[in-house]
Amino acid sequence: MKNRSFLFIFFCLFFLFSIKGYSENLNLSLQYGIQNTAKAGRSLPLQITVENAEGSTFSGNLKIILAESGKHIVEFSFPLVVEGKSVKEIEKSFMLPTGVNQLLLTVENLSSEQIAYRRVGLDISGSDAELLIGSLSQNGDTISFLQNARVNEGLLKTRVISFTGDSFPKEETDLYLLDLLLIRDFDLFNLDKQQRDSLKHYVEHGGVLLFSLSENGMQTLSEDFSSYLETPLDFQERTLFLAKENEGGEEEGESLLASPVYLKGGREGAFSEGKAYLSVYPMGNGLLAVLGYDVLKLERYATEDSDYVGKLFLEIYGQNRLNTLSISASERSLKQYWDLEELMNLSDLSKLPSIPLYFCILLLYLIVVGPGLYFFLRSQNSLRVYRPSIALISLFMVLFIWVLGMGTRINDSFISYVKLLQLTKDSVDEENYINFRSPKERNFSMEIQPEYTVNPILKGVDYTGDLSGLVKDSGVTRTEVLQERDKSAIVIHKGSAFSPHYFLLNKKIPNDIGQIEGKVSYFSGELSGEIINNTNYVLSDAFILLYGRVIKLGKLEKGQSIDVSIAESMPMPVGDFDYLSNALFTGNSKNFIRFILSEQIHSYFPDARFYALAREDGVSFTENGEGDKKIDRKNFEKYGFSIVNASLELSREKDGIIEYSALSRDPSVDSGEFDMATNTMNPMIPLEIRYNLGEEEEISGISFEIMDISGNSLLANFQGDMAIYNNSTGGYDSIGRKEGVLSGDRLKKYLTEKNELKLRFVAKESTASPEIRQLLPMITVSAREGSE
Repeated sequence: MKNRSFLFIFFCLFFLFSIKGYSENLNLSLQYGIQNTAKAGRSLPLQITVENAEGSTFSGNLKIILAESGKHIVEFSFPLVVEGKSVKEIEKSFMLPTGVNQLLLTVENLSSEQIAYRRVGLDISGSDAELLIGSLSQNGDTISFLQNARVNEGLLKTRVISFTGDSFPKEETDLYLLDLLLIRDFDLFNLDKQQRDSLKHYVEHGGVLLFSLSENGMQTLSEDFSSYLETPLDFQERTLFLAKENEGGEEEGESLLASPVYLKGGREGAFSEGKAYLSVYPMGNGLLAVLGYDVLKLERYATEDSDYVGKLFLEIYGQNRLNTLSISASERSLKQYWDLEELMNLSDLSKLPSIPLYFCILLLYLIVVGPGLYFFLRSQNSLRVYRPSIALISLFMVLFIWVLGMGTRINDSFISYVKLLQLTKDSVDEENYINFRSPKERNFSMEIQPEYTVNPILKGVDYTGDLSGLVKDSGVTRTEVLQERDKSAIVIHKGSAFSPHYFLLNKKIPNDIGQIEGKVSYFSGELSGEIINNTNYVLSDAFILLYGRVIKLGKLEKGQSIDVSIAESMPMPVGDFDYLSNALFTGNSKNFIRFILSEQIHSYFPDARFYALAREDGVSFTENGEGDKKIDRKNFEKYGFSIVNASLELSREKDGIIEYSALSRDPSVDSGEFDMATNTMNPMIPLEIRYNLGEEEEISGISFEIMDISGNSLLANFQGDMAIYNNSTGGYDSIGRKEGVLSGDRLKKYLTEKNELKLRFVAKESTASPEIRQLLPMITVSAREGSE
């Protein structure tokens, strides 16, 4: 009896503790993006609220599930513990693939039983090109004329999200959802230091930051950005002429508080009476723009003039960037996917067998088992063993070929990767593009260091079915990303043999590997400066990329310095990274360089960009950690390269004269076809083009650099007649191929009052082909410094 009582008490206690460990009365709610707005191909922040209505603690897993298609789902899994009678808020983020318009949130207990779920439809525009604008002001003012405006001839639609200081995103990754951030009527010191620092990082990673200033402009800029001003702000009541001439020939002016704006190294726009009220400075991969008036004060005017928003964004972005944004999110995602697939398919070429070697072996085998063996055995009077000998030699050759091919076979899971290390003085941004595959149809996995964020890169096929039903389908392929406190993992369920699984793994850490130091000067065709490799790596195939020129540095030992003036340099077609990689590299490394450059550079840049291969560096996301971060590492086969990148200061001034590319400002095409991204024309159609050299500049000369390229089947040098429009005669004057510089009085007749230069290019009929574009000369402008 006593034993029965003891057992009864034991089972009661066990039951009670079981209830405490598996509380199952949970409520889920979710807010996503910024104010429930999402954009494909960008980071999607999630704010998840889990309410435990019971008194016992719940332990289990939270899963965020999305579908690439009806045959593949992706799961992000996190451990979840919620105390009884409490609410837990969880913040997560991941890159939202194109085609995903719904999420499924589920909570499972430790027995993998589903306790709660919530299906969420996403407010997302994946098929339309959309410009997502964040507007930060003291009162969160709504700028109505920016909402649903059509930009770039209607190809791009705007959407505006308004913020106050309290509602402004706390996390840097949340900002990457925005294409443009507009700040007006706001003191930046109302943000904490981390938020202010994130603004610079946002621009450097490709964002556009626009300050619209009023009388408290210095507070809006703060010391973080006021250092970029070349001249002090001067706010006065002014009349700005923003519209084109009306039918009566008179311009309409708008009276408002405004100041001319000039940024160091910026390109100016929004001119009125010869003064610039907009200045745009390329910073990293993004743009810093300052507008010398408050756009909200122009609400009536901008509402009446439907072209105002389009003209403003054209001056900020430039035509090339607008064209890139005008491609739908699905097209951009697919391009990245196909580019990555092409790269990864070429990454493990070292495993391919040597065709000449196998051909020689086969030829030798045929000679041996054919006439060789026959004549040998006949000379020995042993033809009776001819057939057994053939069988024995064939068996030997099978074994020999099998042994010889061991180095070309992949027996277990393997990784193809390209790793990019972006170095600054204080931090290292590490990005790993990987393809995780297995030679067999099975489940396979890889553990990841916990400090890395893991984002699958998907093809982007719209799935509009029932996601909760698809999850229950045991036949679909599952990509599971497990994220725990001390480690993460990628798990592929039911993966097909050699099927690709692409991921982007990145982290940002303090710089403990050193940096590339130095400065480059380039003036009048002459290079100078010194570059020092102060990293922990021996760097090979190093080069510096300027806009339209490349400097070959070669191998750099640790601590080695190199004089740029003695390094080999050559003109380089802008935007044609296939030509650049073939000119500098051989083997598979050229494919990795081409991919990284195409991901990083999309338009004009004013700095000098350093790139090199760190061959001694490899993947670090699977390396063993220390202490509680130690992970189980499998010896995966790895194929890929590590690339080091840094931005260096570029000086193009001497004796009060500065030089800049005519393509730093968008030219206007009067007739013909011109691609600014590559500075090429369609030779089948004569091109008439106007270069805006800067209305505020005092131009002293222009020079033409003809590029000679070879070995590219889709690109050719311009051959034909190049002529410049003479404003005095009203006709065109031919320019010889060797006539490189125009200056002084000879130049004046070709420049308009607004410093526009009009050129005409007519290709020779014998060289014109619709498949081959022709490369135009690079035009360099010389101007007196501080002329504005």
